[in-house]
Amino acid sequence: MATNQTNKKAEQLINAIKPPLTLSEQQVNLVKKLVKGRMLEGFTVQNFCKENSISTKTFYEWQESSDFTYYLNEIQNAVIPSDEKEAFQKLKKHILKIADKQNPSIKEIELFTNTFSYVVEQDKRDRMEALGMSGITKLNTAKSLEEKKSLLLQRLKPDSPSKPNKTKGEDE
Repeated sequence: MATNQTNKKAEQLINAIKPPLTLSEQQVNLVKKLVKGRMLEGFTVQNFCKENSISTKTFYEWQESSDFTYYLNEIQNAVIPSDEKEAFQKLKKHILKIADKQNPSIKEIELFTNTFSYVVEQDKRDRMEALGMSGITKLNTAKSLEEKKSLLLQRLKPDSPSKPNKTKGEDE
């Protein structure tokens, strides 16, 4: 019964997040299924795509869209329980101490990271974003075209502190 309540709560959290207006209904539904699927053992992108009748090429092309990736990350953030995030943070402290202390064992660490791989991935995204390396900006689905234009122009100003570093291929 607790699992059913957990699933209902996760469903409510997922549905509370408004998708970017640029995503199709198919993309929105796929993101929701993807987040749920990643929490199951044995998840693979290839099987997920096959079960949802899309090619892996299409899936990876969608992941290159900042709106798609942003929406996916927002939903994943919403459904990962805080106790699991906290447990991962505690384990990370132990991992850093492995050189001095052999507790927890490598097998325990592997078991945890394999079991909670979605938390590990979220932690990686958080760290990349904190370092300014994610390339994903938070989008407001309700912004007008003029507001978006203004934000983009601000990012292009040379004295703007939020101007991203140019990466290979940006000038094209």
